[in-house]
Amino acid sequence: MGHMKKLMVLVASLFVFAGVASAHEGSVDLSGSGVSCKGISLYQDGYYRVFGRCDGLVYPHETTYNKYVLWAKTSANSSVMRVAEVDKGYFSGNIASPYDEVFITAEAESLVRKPSDKRVVVGKVDYFDFDKSKVAAVPTASTAPASTAKTGMTVQSATSTTSSTAGTVIGKILTSLLVIVLVIVGIAIGASLIFRSRGSVSA
Repeated sequence: MGHMKKLMVLVASLFVFAGVASAHEGSVDLSGSGVSCKGISLYQDGYYRVFGRCDGLVYPHETTYNKYVLWAKTSANSSVMRVAEVDKGYFSGNIASPYDEVFITAEAESLVRKPSDKRVVVGKVDYFDFDKSKVAAVPTASTAPASTAKTGMTVQSATSTTSSTAGTVIGKILTSLLVIVLVIVGIAIGASLIFRSRGSVSA
């Protein structure tokens, strides 16, 4: 019975930890006087991997402060932990604890345990929202016989175009036949009048 209780506690802890891990993944945004840094934080293999780049950092910051270091403040007890050195504007490092606040300081050495008071940029973690219920449904396209293009022209379907073309051809054929019939009738009438006139003259 004791083993079962320990197993249930372990499973519950894993669920809680997984929820915390996914909740603290997000984008990292830091800004300061003339400096802007963008990054991303992803949870993998028991650590939060943080990577990104900065624009506007000046090397050296001061005479003896020629290094930049990225720090993170943990969510649990607000302790400050070193994440990585910012090398030529780029940073990539790991942190084991969930964190909310990030900042970069100018340092004389890159492998320092505590940050100096020379903060360059400060920022927060904008957490990813994986709530699928907020995803909008894609509207289904309705079938219409004709649609209006951006130019204002009406684009007809292939069926209606074929029908209109066939109707035009048939109309032209009927018109041609009617003209031919009228011509033949006219010729016949003219010939009969000519023959009648000749008969009356010979008599």
